[in-house]
Amino acid sequence: MTGPDPSIITASDWAAAADLLAALWFLLGSALGFGASMLLAHGMIPSLAISRDIPAHVARRIRIPLYGAAALFLALELYAISLFIERLDLISDLFYRGAQ
Repeated sequence: MTGPDPSIITASDWAAAADLLAALWFLLGSALGFGASMLLAHGMIPSLAISRDIPAHVARRIRIPLYGAAALFLALELYAISLFIERLDLISDLFYRGAQ
């Protein structure tokens, strides 16, 4: 047979690949949540307060929970990065197993 042998990938390898992909989705979701929270808290809310579309005291009250949400999403993002790095050895295992 010429070409790569697909039988080197076992069911546990597929499960590990699914876990790696889940970590990537988790990373994407936490990054989007962090970005949206920071955009609202640091960009849009002050702009709405300056244009007087919302009162300044309401803007101050809204920004605090948004910064808290951004901090939570940042913590989740750092956890997702560590989870992804922890599961990344699957790639090298499959590569070196297939190169034999």
